Amino acid sequence: MTARSQPPLTGQSADVSPSARAERPVGLVPGTRDWLTADCARLSSLESSLLEKFARAGYLRIRTPILEYIDLHERKSGAGIVAKLFELADAGSSGVCLRPELTASVVRAYAELPDPLPPLPWRVSLSGPVFRREDEPGTDRMRLREFTQVGVEVLGADGPAADAEVIALADRALAESGIAGAKIRLGHVGLIVEILEGTELPPTAAAALVEILSAAAAEGGRVVALESALDRLAGWLRPGGDADEIVPAVGSSDAAGVDRLFHQLVPNVTGRRSGHEIIDRMRRKWDLGHRLENLLGRVRDQVHRLAEQRGPARSVLARLSSEMAEIAPQSIAALHDLVDRLVAQGINADRLELDLGFGRGIGFYSQMIFELVVATDSGPLDVCGGGRYDGLAQVLGAGAGRDSRGVGFAFGLERLAEVLDAQTPRGRART
Repeated sequence: MTARSQPPLTGQSADVSPSARAERPVGLVPGTRDWLTADCARLSSLESSLLEKFARAGYLRIRTPILEYIDLHERKSGAGIVAKLFELADAGSSGVCLRPELTASVVRAYAELPDPLPPLPWRVSLSGPVFRREDEPGTDRMRLREFTQVGVEVLGADGPAADAEVIALADRALAESGIAGAKIRLGHVGLIVEILEGTELPPTAAAALVEILSAAAAEGGRVVALESALDRLAGWLRPGGDADEIVPAVGSSDAAGVDRLFHQLVPNVTGRRSGHEIIDRMRRKWDLGHRLENLLGRVRDQVHRLAEQRGPARSVLARLSSEMAEIAPQSIAALHDLVDRLVAQGINADRLELDLGFGRGIGFYSQMIFELVVATDSGPLDVCGGGRYDGLAQVLGAGAGRDSRGVGFAFGLERLAEVLDAQTPRGRART
């Protein structure tokens, strides 16, 4: 008797082989990558080496959580970072995100330290994964949604002395890792802030301009991005139509003449105010608009002059001192002090580039900003960045009596590894 074959399972063809029924690969989330054995060992070794260098310089390691409240970053991180947050919808608590960077977490931890505080300055190092939503993620030049930062923070230390300390430490750590002679690119957010504070702009307008620049800078924009924002704001204030012709003409007319002119132009007016009162109010608004427009024009010219200041630090500082000292004296003096201190620490002045159109982190940083830039076959690439963020501790809840000065930096670990690999000849191990 012939054996009867079993019918196929529902929805399954009888002649489909097991290999053909295999599920399709799940794949990687865009903007992420696997680090297999050799790559993982290399990254771990580089991370440990950096942290050891920081420890020798007196920076003690701490660890902060990957999960933070969105509010931590919304308070001062600027539009560029906030727009890239990965918010967690089901974290058991509303408003939780994956941290996009490490500095805010360190400053939060400092703000919440119980008394008595450790001796200041509080020097700490840390490392760990951070997460940013990128519109066009990929692995080209390490544009990743998940990457590792390794860096240091100094809380409770003042101005150029501490700034020079952390910049020199970053430069030394990079050189000891195998990349000597990197360009040190310096900027100063305080210059723009000082320019805006020195004008008669309403505080809300100045704050809006800083936020616009923050968003532009986060996308690779420069200080010159403020020019278009200033132009738009001036356009909103610019009077138009009949007001431009009528208001100046009646400025010196008598009240009766103004009333006759007004009722001739606007015969159906109702209300208790006279034509002279209404025209006078129009004139005040017109004068205010033109004053603000002229003011914005002057600020725009200053921003444009500032954005063009780029080159060897000594040369740029000489131009600043002769051309712009009257509008930003404190920031220019601080830059002079910083450059002098870096040179005193043995850094060749030829490696110091001052770029005052450099706006990264404005809205978060308060004064000096810097990057370490390495020449590669595909162009210059920054591997480390940081700056001064005075006042952040108070924004994050530290009491008024707690020192709120701070400065720090972070290396992008994967990007640094990429550059080191590109500079290491094949077949030769890196020490």
